[in-house]
Amino acid sequence: MPGRVLVRLCAIALGALAAPPLTVAQNSVEVARARQTLEHYAMCERTRRFAPCWPLLSRRIQAEWARQGRPSAAEYADARGAGEPGYADFRVLQIRRSPSRVVFVTEATRAGGTDAVADRVEYAVLREGDQWKIDGRRVGASETTP
Repeated sequence: MPGRVLVRLCAIALGALAAPPLTVAQNSVEVARARQTLEHYAMCERTRRFAPCWPLLSRRIQAEWARQGRPSAAEYADARGAGEPGYADFRVLQIRRSPSRVVFVTEATRAGGTDAVADRVEYAVLREGDQWKIDGRRVGASETTP
């Protein structure tokens, strides 16, 4: 009888080891870490200084910038700083989770405008290794490169 109990405990332990791990993006601590990455990126949006955000971009997004002839933080910063309106404030409206991504739907208020126009901006934050990286950006209905 004790042998059967030991066999069952071993089977349960092996089953637990073989079970897939909890999905990272469903963990509230990980969502908080993903949001911290978003907040660092939002600071670049607010200040229009994008060089500090180069390391926050996913490998896929950095490769996309390299294909456009901007493979460094300085070239990325020049291109991003010169384009699109800047934002003064972000308010997270919704958070969507998947196993490896978190999408933050925000209301972003344009900087410097007298009419305080708000855009709906979605940021996809992807888990790469042990870090969260910005992997996508959609302003309204348009997909844009972060």
